[in-house]
Amino acid sequence: MGGYGQKSSVAIIFQNSFDLGTGSAYGDVGSAHFIGHVSESFKLNIPPMYAEDIQGVFDEGDTYEGARTVEGDIETLSKIIPLGALLNTVFNQVSNVESGSFFTKTFKPRVSDFDEEYCAEHPITAYIDRDVGSADLYPNMNGNTLELNVSAGAFLTATVGFVGGYHTQQAPVSASYYTGKRQTWDVASTSIGGVANGSIKELTVKMESALEAQHTNNNSKYPSRIKRTGWRTISVEGTLAFDSRDEYQQYLAQSERSMVVHFEGVTELSSGYNESLTIKLPSMRYEDFPVNAGGPGQIDASFSGKGKYNVNSATAMEIIHVSTFDSYF
Repeated sequence: MGGYGQKSSVAIIFQNSFDLGTGSAYGDVGSAHFIGHVSESFKLNIPPMYAEDIQGVFDEGDTYEGARTVEGDIETLSKIIPLGALLNTVFNQVSNVESGSFFTKTFKPRVSDFDEEYCAEHPITAYIDRDVGSADLYPNMNGNTLELNVSAGAFLTATVGFVGGYHTQQAPVSASYYTGKRQTWDVASTSIGGVANGSIKELTVKMESALEAQHTNNNSKYPSRIKRTGWRTISVEGTLAFDSRDEYQQYLAQSERSMVVHFEGVTELSSGYNESLTIKLPSMRYEDFPVNAGGPGQIDASFSGKGKYNVNSATAMEIIHVSTFDSYF
């Protein structure tokens, strides 16, 4: 028997709390949010420890189990509703406003840890069925990185990287996927400094939270903490047609301006309102803007920058998510 990727399934389950090994907080697979995935890379790491005491032989010493950790990514084509579940693993949902038949959720990076003692973000269990017997469960995971990418002629893709965690197995369950359309490049629009910019060919927005799974002497080989080890960073990379010097001049001036990327979905929620996703960086600053003629064709400019913390907005990033889904918890 061999497993097929086509028959694999991936889901996230929100835990009530970080769990130290009893299994009581792992969440209910019946409340899982199944994600239509392009790929997943969850892996249980069991590093070896080698005994190095000298015992009169030339051979390597005995092997013991080291500190276990779990890491992995989920990459998906971005349907709005399951994307909201992933956003909740790396952001704090600061508001959820009901407007008749739809809900507007606002996500921002956390200003305090989900659990000050145990974990930085909302703990989740990752459910992975690889079509071979039992499914793998990876509890006590935190979302650490988020990457949103869109390029001309392609889908909006989202990749979330997780760190943790724990590992167990259970019998597979039937996957149930959310309906809805995937977001494509032709429903995307970008404005910088309040001015629409139609020259961008490719854009990636990435947040990295610098989380690390940490171990303590608590009678377990698995991590007992997921803590921050550095500054959270938000980066922007892209390519635009070099039609004018406007953005290049902003790079020279080292100005900080707002960047807004909006995806207006085709699914109508109410008269005049469609499902949508809006990414806001209140203070975007270019850090590199090379412009080179690499051949006879059109000159493109590759750029990179950072989303900086904005005092007036009290955040470095904000995502507005509009859909018919009420609550992920």
